Amino acid sequence: MPEPARSGPPRPPTLRDVAELAGVSIKTVSNVVNDFPHVRASTRERVQEAILTVGYRPQAAAQQLRTGASRMITLALPSLKFTYFSDIAQDFIDEAQLRGQTVMLHSTSAGREEERNVLNGFKRVIGDGLIFNPLLLEEELFARMERTPQPTVFIGEHLPETLPAGCDYVKIDNVAAARDATSHLLAGGRMRVAFIGAIDSPQGKQPHSSGSLRRDGYLAALEAHGQGAGAAIVQAVDDWHRQDGADGVEALLAHHPGIDGIVCGNDDLAIGVMARLRQHGIRVPEDVAVIGYDDTLDAPYSSPPLTTISPDKKVLASTALDLLAERIQGYDGPPRVVETPYSLVVRGSTPALPERKGS
Repeated sequence: MPEPARSGPPRPPTLRDVAELAGVSIKTVSNVVNDFPHVRASTRERVQEAILTVGYRPQAAAQQLRTGASRMITLALPSLKFTYFSDIAQDFIDEAQLRGQTVMLHSTSAGREEERNVLNGFKRVIGDGLIFNPLLLEEELFARMERTPQPTVFIGEHLPETLPAGCDYVKIDNVAAARDATSHLLAGGRMRVAFIGAIDSPQGKQPHSSGSLRRDGYLAALEAHGQGAGAAIVQAVDDWHRQDGADGVEALLAHHPGIDGIVCGNDDLAIGVMARLRQHGIRVPEDVAVIGYDDTLDAPYSSPPLTTISPDKKVLASTALDLLAERIQGYDGPPRVVETPYSLVVRGSTPALPERKGS
């Protein structure tokens, strides 16, 4: 199938477009955009309506106004208190610097409304394009959006199957990765393996959330190893920090004291799990094997060193920046979805059990 033809990027709306629609001067539009006070209320309202109609967004830098390119991109991530996001932010910054680009880091830790603000292009376009990892946005928002306000590449697992024009999506196969993690424990002789990391949502199941996808991979591995749905032990948590892991395993032990393996939704949960197991005198891995997800910088230095799923974060960053560069340069084909690789890194938290001798 031939690649869609490339062309120059669509011309963004200008101050002149707004002025013509509103029936005012360019200077008046500039005064409204810059929130100068000496503009009649009725005129301000008319200009603001014209801005919304034509989709005008003021550019943030003079260079961008002159040339349309600033060599700056915005990276919007959830809270950097999650180790994975702080790690991947550095990978993006390192890769962008090799390309002569500057990354402006934006946290959406304020919640859903801040994610909406990012998806809608901020109040002003910031840089040449956007790389965005949403967590909380509803699928209906994407369904209503015909085109992203600026070239955009999404990352993470929280995206619907249908995306608006002007964007691409880079992801990892979370179901397959969690299935491999669980199979590693089962193949090592663990008989009662639990999953910690499901997050209960007030809207019900979140099919595109990391917790849901990794839980599905855990369930698929149980089935593949001949354990039915009745063997599943899934522990919900409030969030994916270390304290949530410690609290989660506390609840897990109270109801399932015989578990001998735990698959964790991420490394932070796993480190919290192992700390709480030690407090109970439960040995890792002799009594309970633990596996994480993300291969964060702390994983090799936890006690014991943590077995984990390692997404290739450098490839993810490089791929996302490649796709974004093509969008910025004018590629206007349909959204592209690219999966990047992962690997299972085996460390001291999950050695195989000794082979049981016949009775």
